[in-house]
Amino acid sequence: MAETHWHDLAGQELRYDDHTWELTGDVTVRSRGELVVVEAKQLDGTKRGRASLHFDAQSSGESLNPGNLGDLDQYIERDENGHTLVVATDGRRYRYVLNRIKYD
Repeated sequence: MAETHWHDLAGQELRYDDHTWELTGDVTVRSRGELVVVEAKQLDGTKRGRASLHFDAQSSGESLNPGNLGDLDQYIERDENGHTLVVATDGRRYRYVLNRIKYD
């Protein structure tokens, strides 16, 4: 497991679970790199709560090494199926699909 801050994600907004979320950039890479958890704060609604967005590796065996994250570029792609976190490093691209949310 590795905890880090990804500046590229900080401030990005996405719509999930009927709310708009702003990513803080605080990230935890878990499960041997197969799960990336991104902290977010709710921008709409009355509670304006916080949550953890859980992105799972799109392909089995294709994941980050949490022990050696190195220099990475990160961004969110949106399509009709949902949100994908793309992490790029040294010519490789890892794709993580937003599958669930955990409210704090």
